[in-house]
Amino acid sequence: MLGLLGVLTVLGALALAALTRPLSAPPPRPDDQASFQADVIDDRKQLFAGRLTYESHMSTSVDDSATYMISLTALGGKEMDAKKPLQPAKETRDFQVGGVEGAKLTPTSRKVKVDPLADAKSKQIIAEPGDSADWLWSVTASEPGDYELMLTLTTYQRDSDRALATLTPPITVHLSVSDTWPHRIDSMRTSLIAWGSVAVALTALFAFRTPLATFARTRRDTWREQRNRGKDGYL
Repeated sequence: MLGLLGVLTVLGALALAALTRPLSAPPPRPDDQASFQADVIDDRKQLFAGRLTYESHMSTSVDDSATYMISLTALGGKEMDAKKPLQPAKETRDFQVGGVEGAKLTPTSRKVKVDPLADAKSKQIIAEPGDSADWLWSVTASEPGDYELMLTLTTYQRDSDRALATLTPPITVHLSVSDTWPHRIDSMRTSLIAWGSVAVALTALFAFRTPLATFARTRRDTWREQRNRGKDGYL
């Protein structure tokens, strides 16, 4: 009996101590606006200079594919800059980098299709000066002509979708697509089939023209005869 009483006394003391213990302050909310803004500003301060190398013009033939490539390099790595000299045909644009980098090439016409190559990820990492990232796309067009592609580049905050730096304005890539004889032949064949269908429809229409005209004339004569009979009845 005394042992049970002692256990109850100890449990009561522990419960009382838990109730009288001062409550700790709640942890700061992770979505606090001021904290979020300070976090973004601090992350933007950690970015460093980068250089985008690209081409603003490309060409291909219809139903063929062309490869479009861009390269983003963090400045400051002299050895790497020396290993990758700038080609005369390339153009450059300054861009802040540092962390997760993403690039997109978007067509403005449904006649153009853009697919990232299998070995090129949409997001890559540049951690320090001298690092470089490349993106490659396959570009095809179903019809000849001149088109535009929009190239965008984004530096993300850590592994989120929040942008710390965005290429503004986006780069316009001009695509020139030339025609080929196989495509011309296919287009002519398609046109001939279409015109053949029209010719068949017109032939069928003319074939039924005489019966239709006869039927319409008969109906008109019958209506006139019935009207004349009605007038005679009133007289």
